[in-house]
Amino acid sequence: MSVEAPQASRAPPWFRARRGGWWRVLQWGLVVVLAFEALLNVALNVGLVPALLARTTPRTQVDWHSGWWLWPGPVHLRGFFVRQRDARAAWRIDAEHVDANASLFALLSRRVRAEGVRARGVSVRAEPLPALEQTPAGHPHAHPWDIELLDVTMEDLRELMLKPVRYVGPGQVKGAVRVVAGQRLTVTLESLRLADGALELEGRTVARVREVSHELALDAVRPEGETKRRVEKFDGRLGVKMEVLDLAWLGALVSREHPDLLGEGAGRLDAEVFIQGGQLAAGSRVDASGAPLELRVGPARVRAPWRVHGEVTEDGSAGTRSVLRMRFAPVHVEGKAGHVLEVPEVSLTLHGKMHDPDAATQVKHELRVTRSGPVDLRMLNAWMGKTFHVESGHATLEASDSTAGQKTPQRLRLDLHTDLVEGRWAEARVLGMASVELDARRLSLHGKSLGLDGSALHLHHVSADAPHATIRGWSGRFDLPQARLTLAPAELEAHFSAHFSNADPFVVLLTAEKKLPGFLSPLLKARDLRVTGQARMSDAGLQVSALHAKADGLELEGRLDTARGTTHALIYAKVGDLSGAVEVKPGDTHVQLKHPRRWYEERLSEPPR
Repeated sequence: MSVEAPQASRAPPWFRARRGGWWRVLQWGLVVVLAFEALLNVALNVGLVPALLARTTPRTQVDWHSGWWLWPGPVHLRGFFVRQRDARAAWRIDAEHVDANASLFALLSRRVRAEGVRARGVSVRAEPLPALEQTPAGHPHAHPWDIELLDVTMEDLRELMLKPVRYVGPGQVKGAVRVVAGQRLTVTLESLRLADGALELEGRTVARVREVSHELALDAVRPEGETKRRVEKFDGRLGVKMEVLDLAWLGALVSREHPDLLGEGAGRLDAEVFIQGGQLAAGSRVDASGAPLELRVGPARVRAPWRVHGEVTEDGSAGTRSVLRMRFAPVHVEGKAGHVLEVPEVSLTLHGKMHDPDAATQVKHELRVTRSGPVDLRMLNAWMGKTFHVESGHATLEASDSTAGQKTPQRLRLDLHTDLVEGRWAEARVLGMASVELDARRLSLHGKSLGLDGSALHLHHVSADAPHATIRGWSGRFDLPQARLTLAPAELEAHFSAHFSNADPFVVLLTAEKKLPGFLSPLLKARDLRVTGQARMSDAGLQVSALHAKADGLELEGRLDTARGTTHALIYAKVGDLSGAVEVKPGDTHVQLKHPRRWYEERLSEPPR
C-alpha cells in the first residue's frame, strides 16, 4: 500500500519559489503600511503639523490634544482648536471631537484640505483687540499656507461669542471655509441654527433666544501691497426671534457712569435681515415691543411702553429706502412729589436712502412729541421758591421737528410753553409767559446731571409792580450755550447771553430800596440791551456773576445774589462820560460817584454781605 504525496509537494520548484516571493512582498508591504500608519499617528500626536503651520503663519495656531488616523480613512482628533490673531481682532474655535477626510499629499504643497468635517462640542469666540494691542498688518508670505475645509458641520454647539455678546445653548452650523494666510478669507455659511439658548452681554443674561437662523457668503481679499482686506462679497440672511429681558443692560451701554439709567421694559423681538453687497437689502424688517421702560434721572422717573418697527423696501431702480420708527406711548413723568406730566406719544422716525453702495446712506430724522397734559408750575417752588415763588400757572410740552426736505440739518427741538404765570419776586408781583427750547441732540447725561447746552428761555408779556418802579409788556430771550441741571439736589448752572427789549429789570433791581439814582436815568430810555453772564439757581436762591450789559451809550457790569432770600446787587455803570457804582442790600442802597471803578472792584473782590 502506498501513500500519495500532498499536491503542494508535487508542484514544480520554480512555482514554489515564485509563490514564496509574493508572500514575502505581501509581508513587507504590510510592514511598510503598518510602519507608515504608525509614523503618521506619531506625527499626528507629537505636534508636527501644528509646528509647520506655526513657523510660517505665527498669527494662526492649530493644535489638538490627541488623534488617530487609519489612512486613507478619516482623521479623528480630540481637543481640537484653531486660533487666529490679526492686526485688529482675534478669534478661536474649540471642539471636543473632530472627524474629517483629509488629504495627506496636500500637506507637501503647503495646503490643508479636508472634506466632510464633523465637529462636536464646539465653542466659537471672537473679540476686537484693545487699541494698545493692535499692530500693523505684516507683509504676506510669498508661499502662504492654504487651508480649505469643505462640507463642515458643527454639532452640539456650546458657545458662540462675538465679544461683548455671548450665546450659550444648543446650535448647529453647516458650511465651508478657506483661508489663504494673510491674503484671503472665504466663508460660506449654508445654515446656522440656534434655539432655546441664552444671550448674554458682558456676563449678564439679556434675552432668551427662541430661534436664530443665518446664511452668509463672505469673501475678503487683501490685494498685494495693501494692508487692509477688501470685501469682494458679503451677502446673507439673518432671522431672529427672542424674548428680551429687563433692559437695564441698555442703560449701561448708554452711560457708563450711570449704569442704572434704564430699568424694566421686557418684551419680544422678531427680525429678518437681508444683506447684499454689505448693505441692508429690500425685505429686511424688525418688529419689537415691550412693557413700560423706566428712565431714571436723579429723582425723576420716566415710564412708557415701547415699540419698534423697521423695514427696507426697494426704491425703484435707484436703490433702497429704509424706515425705523421707535414709539413710546403713553409717557409718564414722576418726581419726588408724585405725578408730574403725561405725554400721549413720543416717536422718533429715521428715514434712510441708499443709492450708491460705495456712498454713505442718507439719513433723515423726524421727531414727534404730542402735546402733554398741563403741568402745575407750583411744583417748582420747592426748587426756586426763594427766588421766584409761583402762585399760579401751567405749562405744556411738545415737539415736532424733522430734516425731511431740508438741505441742512435742523435742530431736534423740545418746546415747553406756559400760560399766564403769576408769582412774586422779592416784594414784586409778576405776571408773564415763558417758553423753553431744548436742543434734543445736545442733551447729555453726566451722573445725576443733565446737560442742556444750546437751550433757550424766552420771557414775554411780562408785567411787574415793584415798590418804586413798574414793568409793562417786557420781553427778553436767554440763550444758554452751556448749561447743566443737577437733579439731586436741584441746581441749574449756566452761561447765558440775552437780549432785553429794555432795561426795566435793572431799573427794578436798582430801585429795590430807593428811587433810581439820577445819573442812571438813561436806563429808563435804554432799548435793545445785550446781556451776558453766568447764573446759578438752587433751592437757596439765584446768583448771577460776570454780568455785562450794553446798549447805546450805556454799559453795566456787576453781580446779583439772592442766595439768602434777600437781594444783594453790586453794579458798575457807565453812561456817556459819567460813571458810578451802586450797591443794593437789604435796607439800604449806596451810590458811589467818587472813584467808582476802584470802589466797585474792591467791593467785587469781597463776598456779598
